[in-house]
Amino acid sequence: MKYLLCITLTWLAAFGHAQEKSIVEYREDGAYTLSDEGASYFAKLSLECTGKTSPHFIERIYKNRYAIQYVDTISGEDYWPSLRGFNEEPSSEELWPSFYGCFDWHSSVHNHWCLVKLLKTFPNVPEAKQIRERLNESFSPEKIKRETEFLEANEFGFFEFPYGQSWLLKVADELANWDDPDAKIWLENLSPLASYIVSAHKIFWQNYSPNQLISGSHDSPSMGLAFAHDYAVTFGDEELKEIVEKTALEYYFKTGYKDLAEEPIGYDFMSGGLLVTDIMRKVLSPKKLKKWLKTFAPELLDKKRVNDVMAIKKTDKHDEYEAHWDGYHLNRIWCLNGLLISLDSKDIDNELRNVWVQNMNDMWDYSQKSIGKGNYDIDHWLSSFSVFALLGYEE
Repeated sequence: MKYLLCITLTWLAAFGHAQEKSIVEYREDGAYTLSDEGASYFAKLSLECTGKTSPHFIERIYKNRYAIQYVDTISGEDYWPSLRGFNEEPSSEELWPSFYGCFDWHSSVHNHWCLVKLLKTFPNVPEAKQIRERLNESFSPEKIKRETEFLEANEFGFFEFPYGQSWLLKVADELANWDDPDAKIWLENLSPLASYIVSAHKIFWQNYSPNQLISGSHDSPSMGLAFAHDYAVTFGDEELKEIVEKTALEYYFKTGYKDLAEEPIGYDFMSGGLLVTDIMRKVLSPKKLKKWLKTFAPELLDKKRVNDVMAIKKTDKHDEYEAHWDGYHLNRIWCLNGLLISLDSKDIDNELRNVWVQNMNDMWDYSQKSIGKGNYDIDHWLSSFSVFALLGYEE
């Protein structure tokens, strides 16, 4: 693919002194994509994160006395059985030998996806050797076996479901579509964990009803279904595909989702509405998708109204929980990139496409103001969200 030009952004190289580098380039349609420099930039962030054991969410469980009481008196026997046998507070690495970094399990999983994607897309990235070493370590058979045992034993088998578990399926999906000798080994080693998560998806969607059908947080059914669908298609799992499609149609075909103009809701770090489009574009034909969008999100296909629902409404504050707005806009970019792939070209003409692209680029510029400044609360998850925004869904 040809790129028209690069834009220059300021970034912090290897957490050292500031340099000017182009971390993005323009695609042929004018939307941003990642540059070689950008690949190296985010590789550094994700490598740093995946190897960082502290601070970690497990510390909050033990340092909060109410959480200690909760674990000991309510959950000790069933909810957290893997914590038995520890006389002292276990480290995150003891509990999760593969996905111990990045503050929480799910963030470590999607940062591993990020490393896989960067190495796969940019095989000559300067950090390639480090990435392979990290993936070799994380995806060893012994460590994945222990990870699988933890999932089986905690939260009644639904630890980090659907969000974290679905990201693991995306890791497997990425490896399966890569003709690389190491990738084949990693996928084989990862298969017991992926297989367990597939079984969890099959059980959950057939037997349980989520509390919220529309969500931009960890409990988002549409996000979990979308990644599970990708896995099912890649691996030819017809049972999983049928379950996911039936569930998605039951949840969203006749009800759609809330007005996009109302988002984000609370401290959502993803777009609940656009996540619904992300699963529906995968289960509907382009013709049916257009009809569905015209019913539930007509503004997306209306040149006069589309700016109203894509406008950035949050403040310039980019730290603590306000960093969720950055993740929210990055998630919007990846969902919109998915729609650009799935919609028939005649349903989104050049003029409308240009409006989408300009808004997507604006969202990117807004979100990057917080990343790479050394704030772990931000970097532990927004590196991978950035890479998925630009590279997660490709033609």
